Amino acid sequence: MSTEKQTGTAKVLLYKSTSFDLLGHMSLTSLLVEAFRRELEPGDPEDEVDIRLRYVRRPDPRLIDGPRTIHNLRSQIGRLGVTISRRGDTVVDREFSVRELLGPVLQHVVQQIDPEEEVWGFCLDHPSLAVVALARSTPEVEGTMDLNLRESRRNFAIRKVEEPPVPRIAAEELGIDPAALGPVTVLLAGETYEHLYLMKLSRRLEEGGFLLGKVRRVLEPEPERDGEESAERYLVEITEVTPAEHAGAGALHFTFTGDSFREVNRLLSASGDKQLMGWYHTHLFSGKESGLSGIDVDLHLGTFRQPWQVAGLVNITSDERLLRFYARFGDGVREVEQWVGDERGRYRLERAAVVEEL
Repeated sequence: MSTEKQTGTAKVLLYKSTSFDLLGHMSLTSLLVEAFRRELEPGDPEDEVDIRLRYVRRPDPRLIDGPRTIHNLRSQIGRLGVTISRRGDTVVDREFSVRELLGPVLQHVVQQIDPEEEVWGFCLDHPSLAVVALARSTPEVEGTMDLNLRESRRNFAIRKVEEPPVPRIAAEELGIDPAALGPVTVLLAGETYEHLYLMKLSRRLEEGGFLLGKVRRVLEPEPERDGEESAERYLVEITEVTPAEHAGAGALHFTFTGDSFREVNRLLSASGDKQLMGWYHTHLFSGKESGLSGIDVDLHLGTFRQPWQVAGLVNITSDERLLRFYARFGDGVREVEQWVGDERGRYRLERAAVVEEL
């Protein structure tokens, strides 16, 4: 038998898949007994085991080692002080990394539940931890270095890489009236549009990733007067949506890392003909009266520097989903129109609309 000397009973909540659907909970005591099986084996199994816990606020963003990806969604509590006694004798009295302590046991548990699922999440649950929000920590990125550009001597130089020219296309070829287009217009293949509305997304943590495809400039008519030039207009065709790897997230934030961009660059290099059209992320509240946050705008303007790159925003509530896109306009951003293609490669204007969740 075992008892836990702590107010309330500590549990481990288990979440499944990248959307982190709550699957259920387990007794933390039972997991600890399994983790300390070797230390407890010599004793009489009928002896009562007392367990005292100390939750230590020391962040540990690393994933649990093993064949499956397991996130500690309350990684601010990265260490656990454990004291185990039996018949008055102390068997264990140490502080442990939550990841190292529970990792092997959880790898075995999730393997038994669903051997096909590769992404899981867990968190310690106790009344004293109610104020600690769930979040997927931003991973620590290895191989970084600090640069001081004020130093007079540097061993390397930084230069801007010129972007390849953007090809032109007549909007009429796509079934679009050029007069209906703004400076930036998003084109979505039918299956991509459906994917954005139907893809499984978490309702507990923000999610995000990258938009891939190709960009073209609208072929403008000849100017009526010599020397007159039309402003550039771009058609941003999104053909692939890929979640960001190694990203951090919470209920109110989403964070890319250098590794996120490294992985998407690898995808782009492998495809050979796709470009980074921009990014997307979710907000876990209604978007009927709100759009991108100030932080979102700063991220977009500071990171996605091309005038044609867009930010996709998916607002999610318990029963609705709203999809919109934004592009750079001057020193800010503005919502842009989205056109959806059919099997013939012709496009129709699709107003941003609230769609009921399935």
